[in-house]
Amino acid sequence: MKILRLLLLLVLLPAAPLLAQNYKTGVGFRGGYVYGLTVKHFVDSKSAVEGIISPRWDGVLITGLYEKHTTAFQVEQLQFYGGIGAHVGFWDYHDHDHRHHPWFDHDHDDHDHHRVIGADLVLGLEYTFRDIPFAVGVDWKPALNLVGHHGLWYDDVAFNLRFLLSNL
Repeated sequence: MKILRLLLLLVLLPAAPLLAQNYKTGVGFRGGYVYGLTVKHFVDSKSAVEGIISPRWDGVLITGLYEKHTTAFQVEQLQFYGGIGAHVGFWDYHDHDHRHHPWFDHDHDDHDHHRVIGADLVLGLEYTFRDIPFAVGVDWKPALNLVGHHGLWYDDVAFNLRFLLSNL
């Protein structure tokens, strides 16, 4: 038990300078229809870049976003954010009959191997805790596939939980 406490202290100690300010870098989990791992890094006090890697249909979807943040409802730790970005995805989907699914082109000979490249928007709200090195948020991230299987993915609403790191 003492070893567990020591490990927890060593993990949380680097985040101590964050307790009175917004964070520099956060690493965490994105939970929703499109779930995965997320890393957000602030390049200045109002701008951040975020990367998301998501498993999807026996493959992977990688998203990069540029976001602008502003204080929400005059609460210092609460931030609205919005941004733009892009995604690329690759997957094999052998066990599903997707011929009638609107997200897939119907004129491809190889229906098991899919590739997409597209544009993304994001709108969200995030709260950074003062006393613990975590931030929680919710966002909506619609995406438009431009290359590969054309279509609009508008159903990506997710909850984010990030562990905050200092000065990375």
